[in-house]
Amino acid sequence: MNRALKFVRAFVPSHITGFFAAHRREEPLLSGSIGCGLCLSLGATTTIESAPQIHDTEILLNGALSEAPVSRFVVEKLAKEPVRVKTEFSMPFGAGFGASGAGALGSAYALNSLFDLGLTANQAAAVAHEAEVTHRTGLGDVIAQNAGGLVVRLQPGAPGTGRIDRIPVPPLPISYVVRGPISTKEVLSDEKVMKTVNLAGESALKELLKKPTFTNFMQLSRRFTVQSGLAGDWALQAIEAVEAAGGIAGMIMLGDAVFAFGGAGAQALQSFGEVHTTTISQRGANLD
Repeated sequence: MNRALKFVRAFVPSHITGFFAAHRREEPLLSGSIGCGLCLSLGATTTIESAPQIHDTEILLNGALSEAPVSRFVVEKLAKEPVRVKTEFSMPFGAGFGASGAGALGSAYALNSLFDLGLTANQAAAVAHEAEVTHRTGLGDVIAQNAGGLVVRLQPGAPGTGRIDRIPVPPLPISYVVRGPISTKEVLSDEKVMKTVNLAGESALKELLKKPTFTNFMQLSRRFTVQSGLAGDWALQAIEAVEAAGGIAGMIMLGDAVFAFGGAGAQALQSFGEVHTTTISQRGANLD
């Protein structure tokens, strides 16, 4: 342990995917997804404290003790002794904002520093990616959250294995409304559904690379929402309402939620639930 440190704090932005195609392999570090998504300034702040007085690691999510299997996977792999992990989330759970990935990635960064493990950012993030893939809670959030911004996932895999690029974009305002969670595990395990999703996602990525702009990302996210078949009636109606108000919107993958930009889109979403507005985060995971 780094004896100069009693605790370490890390911040990880949330991440919403506009379109994707899943690529599963036997080896978790080779599994992942291609596609494109936005990191948002909503995020997760994880503090890890040395706790010599406890016998077993404790993990608290928003102040409540939790099994937190994804973060626990990271702790069991990297911690040299029991620790106390506290993660505070400012993003919704289970709605496609990458909460589990954010908690795991923040834990990896903080443990790396607390125990002076000497891991690079990609090496620490690869452990968080492995945790997500193993527990089937995500495929592409961690590699994007590690970078920040508008992230294009070009080749599947963990950070250091997969390949990404970024589309330069200012901290634009993004509005969203959440109806409820969707089980990522259930969707990713449905082969029939995923065949349609993957065809639509691969097509969207090809089109984005022809014109890698924020506007094209939004347009392709809207197209993917329809072609993937994942959206319910309310999400499609919300997207149409945003478009009627001069904006553009898509479904957050994988969550029962819609994100929007431009025009009077935020006002249009008010008919569909509580509207929140945040900004694109241009920074990825980091130590505070």
